[in-house]
Amino acid sequence: MSRESFTVQDVFRTLAKTAVLLLGTSILSVQAQTYSPICSSETAYTTLEGRAMYMMGGVYSPHYFGSSSFMIDLSQSWSVDSPKFWHYSGGYGNKYFPGGITADGKRWTTLNNKNGYVYDFKNNTWTEQFRLRIEGTYGLTGATDSKTDTMYIPFGYPNADKSNGMLKINLKTGDAVNDPRKHPAVALETGYATAWNPVRNSVIYVGKSGVYEYTWEKGWTPFFSKGLDVIPPRGACLVSVSNGTKMALFGGTIKDGKANTGDIYVLDLAKKGKESWTKASVDSKQKSRIARQTAACGSTGDQVIVWGGNTVPGFGGNGFECPKERTLVFNVKTMKWTDKYVAPGKK
Repeated sequence: MSRESFTVQDVFRTLAKTAVLLLGTSILSVQAQTYSPICSSETAYTTLEGRAMYMMGGVYSPHYFGSSSFMIDLSQSWSVDSPKFWHYSGGYGNKYFPGGITADGKRWTTLNNKNGYVYDFKNNTWTEQFRLRIEGTYGLTGATDSKTDTMYIPFGYPNADKSNGMLKINLKTGDAVNDPRKHPAVALETGYATAWNPVRNSVIYVGKSGVYEYTWEKGWTPFFSKGLDVIPPRGACLVSVSNGTKMALFGGTIKDGKANTGDIYVLDLAKKGKESWTKASVDSKQKSRIARQTAACGSTGDQVIVWGGNTVPGFGGNGFECPKERTLVFNVKTMKWTDKYVAPGKK
């Protein structure tokens, strides 16, 4: 089946400013370390390994979502009770929406409903760069291939038959291409988890439909699900760790949305022919403290970094309560939660 391609110029000729720009169209210089972000869930997030974990927007209360944009510094070590934050004084208000950053750290692209906005780190400005034929972005997230500066967004484009294909966006140019191919078992849904795996050069997807892998060449295929006691249908986060040789799946809703989980599963892709997810062993008290859904997740080295999330069970509009432990760090090598993030080359 052919893929439908389109560019910014020949599809969208008029760019309208959006009402969701809450703090102005320009970004001021990065503010000092004194900044401490309001805890949120359903935050758009993306990571440059060993450098920074970028976040924007998200739910701050049962009835409010904001536009704050900031990052956690991953180039320095810190304890989980005092991460090193840096603040950007502008952003776009939304919740549970995708974003990706170029490998050189020069452009940060986020989708806010039909609009594609780009932050230029050199000039400290946000601009509306393109528009997409998309009904909305709530509940969608993306996976970014840093080698090609490409972001993939499952269900990010409405096809003629009202089904949704895989949207691929060039983060440097803003050009977008849609792949309308669907796997018969992968149903349109929101709140899924997805991540790019640099070893397999593929998008890994976890949701209500199950666990799947996607490549632009082959489309959708089933992925390793052995060892997963329960697949969180919504609100989990997924990251590639240890240079892509492992993957970690954390949190999310379970029991038909009536509970959140604090389980974290690790998949070792180096064990060829024996790939299986392993659940970290934690006591019930610790598990209840870390249980959450819709958290932001990143990784550096063997570490998974978790920020924010929601302790209220359910998904989308059931209420919001910030976890008492806003920041978590898990080491996939020791299979233990730790109280410190260790920057590359540090001890």
